[in-house]
Amino acid sequence: MTSTKTIARTKKISKLIEILISGDSFEKEKAMEKILSNPTPEAVEDVIRLLYLSETVVRMFAVDILKRIGHLNIQAIIKLLDDENEDVAIYACEILCDIKQKDVVPYLIKKLKEDNRVNVRNTACIALGEIGDESAVDTLIEVLRDDEWVEFSAIQSLGKIGSKKAIAPLFDIFEHSDTVTSLIACEVLIGLGDIQIIDRVIDVLKMWDKKKRGDYIKIVLEEENEVTFHIMRERMEEELFEHLLSIIKHEDKKSIKILKTIAEFKNIIACDVILDTFKNTSPDDDDYYERLKIFADLSDVWSGYAEQMLEKDEACVLSFIKACAMSKIKIKESLLLEKLLKSSMEVKREIVKNIPVIVDGNGFSIIKEAMKDSDGHIKGDAVSVIGSIGAKEFMDKVTEVAKKGYYDMRLKALRTLLRLDRENMLKIIDEFVNEGTNEDKKLYLSIAPFLKHEDNYAYVEKLLFDADESIRKTAINVLGRFLEDTRYMALFKKILHSDAIPHEALKIIREQKLVDFRDMLISIFSKPKNDLWTRYYALMALGAFEDCTLLDVFLGGLKDDNSLIKIGSLKAISNLNDRSVLEFVRPFTESADEDVRFTAESVVERLEGI
Repeated sequence: MTSTKTIARTKKISKLIEILISGDSFEKEKAMEKILSNPTPEAVEDVIRLLYLSETVVRMFAVDILKRIGHLNIQAIIKLLDDENEDVAIYACEILCDIKQKDVVPYLIKKLKEDNRVNVRNTACIALGEIGDESAVDTLIEVLRDDEWVEFSAIQSLGKIGSKKAIAPLFDIFEHSDTVTSLIACEVLIGLGDIQIIDRVIDVLKMWDKKKRGDYIKIVLEEENEVTFHIMRERMEEELFEHLLSIIKHEDKKSIKILKTIAEFKNIIACDVILDTFKNTSPDDDDYYERLKIFADLSDVWSGYAEQMLEKDEACVLSFIKACAMSKIKIKESLLLEKLLKSSMEVKREIVKNIPVIVDGNGFSIIKEAMKDSDGHIKGDAVSVIGSIGAKEFMDKVTEVAKKGYYDMRLKALRTLLRLDRENMLKIIDEFVNEGTNEDKKLYLSIAPFLKHEDNYAYVEKLLFDADESIRKTAINVLGRFLEDTRYMALFKKILHSDAIPHEALKIIREQKLVDFRDMLISIFSKPKNDLWTRYYALMALGAFEDCTLLDVFLGGLKDDNSLIKIGSLKAISNLNDRSVLEFVRPFTESADEDVRFTAESVVERLEGI
């Protein structure tokens, strides 16, 4: 008699199967997880039914599930091998391939021998290789003259099993079959990792003409087996190098594997060839810096050939300069100056930026030319280098740049002056604040965080009341960096008592958790007539205190008519990290306002996890 528990399980699996058939992607994923969490032999039978449906997505879900639970009812899967539906028989092979039970090998061998459907035989062949049982070897050898795809799979499966019985037939294919099949056999033989086999492969390759050998050498090298590579290099070094050069010459996208292999030869021709590959690459390419490192690691070989390397294509020169910086290789200043005068902006910038690392000399001649350049980026880079190497000889030029030019360039000049001529820099910023343009004032505010509080006070005090709103806002942010100084704190309190309270000041209270302003914030928040965003930022600052005594304030916010205040109050309540407040939050998960509802749901989820 069927138990109540069994009936319940059957109903549950039936419901999950129905979801797999008709649910959306998310529901299908969830149903799949539930089946996998409590698998049974009966569930295997139920999921098998899905393999016969027309919807591809459903069949794929079924195959994925059966790969994980099919071992619980292996006979049901084996039975599918003889199904009239070719797709189902193929699925059975794929599932058995993943399960990897050796007792299914005889059934797969039978399929490989007797089934007249090529795709079924091919999938059975692949499965036998993945299971890796020696008993399949004879049959796999027998089908080496089967359909082309079956033959390919048989070769690869024999390689995965690694039986010595397969070596002779694989060598026969390697030596006498058409190119594609021969290449696969070569790859498999090399993959066996036996030195004697590798020697035999090389003997065969040496008997063939250079044109035929090329593709095979590439296959051998792509195995990335050090033993294989060193054997080949020992037995055919010159020819191997020539083949590598030929391969790289005809490749549109030079592979990293081939570049690494060429680099193993550690000669100047290899360096030359690798650097030439940068003609068709950009620093934005995903593998650019991996390629660059291959070249940079050969610096012991190419460091004496700088003049030759600097005559190459602009893209190659750019990469060469980068490699010199990576490897800290010095180049004569005269050579770099000559290159600077006739190069593109990208190369010029790379030379100038790396003066401290790559120039054999003081770099002054290059800096002098860079400071004359019409491009602001190059001039800005030169200004930064002046600061980093302490070249005080250029202070007049740096002062000129600080007062006139592009914003970024002027900022770099101010930073260099701060490092090398602080007194002059303070005079310049005094001019900026008291007599300068809005851009001058913004430049000062950008450098202000790097100055001492006594240097900044008078300027911050002045700019807090500047006519330009963006300058006032930035000045408040600078003010917030120095609140440990009582003079700055007095200024801060002054702006908080102004008619229009700056939001930046409220953000500073929140970020620094300035609890002394608690009562003031409550007062600001509690007055509905105050600006909405001012109330919101005051509320956010209160929430940052994580103070449970403020709960009544936040609950009052939940009664506010405005959704923004409700959202802010929910966030503040969340910051209390107290599960007991959930009773106040849950009602808002039913709110008609989507933003309020989403915030409430997030708060509930967070607090329930505490």
